[in-house]
Amino acid sequence: MNSIITRTFEDAFLGIKKNTWDTIFFEGGSSKVAQHFVVDANYEPTLSDFPEYGEESWNDIREDCRNIKIEIDLFLAGKSKTLPVDSTSTNSDDVSPLQRLSQYATSHWQLTVANIELTSQCNFRCGFCYLADYNNGGLSLLELEKLGIGLQNAGVVFTSLTGGEMFMRPDVAEIIALYSQLGFALEIKTNGALLNANRISLLEGLPIFDFQISIYEISDGISEITHSHYPFDRIADNIRQLVEMGLPVGLSVIVGKHNIDVLDVIHQTLKKIADISIFYNPLITPRRSGADEGIAFRLSAEELNGKFLPFLRRNNDFVREEKHRDCSTCINPCFAGRNQIAIDPSGNVYPCLDLPEIIGNIRYGDVDNILSIESRRKAMDKFLIADMAQCLTCEIKDCCDSCVGIALVENGDHTRPARHKCDVARFYALNDS
Repeated sequence: MNSIITRTFEDAFLGIKKNTWDTIFFEGGSSKVAQHFVVDANYEPTLSDFPEYGEESWNDIREDCRNIKIEIDLFLAGKSKTLPVDSTSTNSDDVSPLQRLSQYATSHWQLTVANIELTSQCNFRCGFCYLADYNNGGLSLLELEKLGIGLQNAGVVFTSLTGGEMFMRPDVAEIIALYSQLGFALEIKTNGALLNANRISLLEGLPIFDFQISIYEISDGISEITHSHYPFDRIADNIRQLVEMGLPVGLSVIVGKHNIDVLDVIHQTLKKIADISIFYNPLITPRRSGADEGIAFRLSAEELNGKFLPFLRRNNDFVREEKHRDCSTCINPCFAGRNQIAIDPSGNVYPCLDLPEIIGNIRYGDVDNILSIESRRKAMDKFLIADMAQCLTCEIKDCCDSCVGIALVENGDHTRPARHKCDVARFYALNDS
């Protein structure tokens, strides 16, 4: 079943078809046998598969297994009920499998997402870049294999490969192939300038669920943003080739003072390349070495509401942020380190890309131990929602993640919220779709 990505968790099971991204998710004690049903149509569970239960429970277990078998058969036949990934229904029957996986992962501290920075080297020097330097070539292929096996053992499903610019690495095709062979669903993040027909051809048939290209200009020439020659025509041609191949391509545009007044022109130009999704992101994070001149690009709250909001509404692209935490019961302010981790080019493991709290280093430590729940909890125990007085009195407290990483870098103290992060969070929480 190489066409299906599967994960068996402590008391849950996930299956994803690589060709269609149809997904199935089970939770509960009987889900442990779901993998057997996927690989063997004739498998029959027995009581010995459930040593933790007595014979008096066998009838109920057998009925659960029978229902799981029916659902898996429908899934394999392409007849299972499918729902959009972004479904927001509160009806448990209308919540997508990936949403249920996310809920399970956050409540069980189950890793499902890993963000890997393959290199800090980059062909651009964007003024609002968050990287501290551009000199680290990244982990070796052997080290990345060691990391990948550890992530696989930890239950990670989705692996995001990024940089710097990941295509600066001469072995990037081997890395992508390696993580494909290890059974991950892949997200690729690139600026698209270093792609060519040969590199694009190597991506065909790989389990890529998102291919994100960051766009900084809409014409060829010297760019004041990237401080280099910006090859827009080449990038546009690469986008067309990727779309023609059938890859799920999306574009990402950082929104700031440099382009807020020309967003309509940008949007029209990009839509002429291909009718694909475009994410306009107004959150400009600080450089990891400390806040710098990049913050000058940030939009004010007035600009967000007065200029950015009308643009999004003109394109039916504004989505209000809904409640996703309960500050009266949660201990940590966000899900960093809970269902996700990040790895930098030196092998340092962090709760997320924005939180500079090192859990361990895969070059010098045991990967399984570094990724364990105990290690991740220990790292996040320093960041408690109870210590964040301003956040607890905020009207949007249950719709925000109180990004402690950005606050820590900008303020030197995670308990005081970062102003720009607050502006963006309020923008998405208080405006109507």
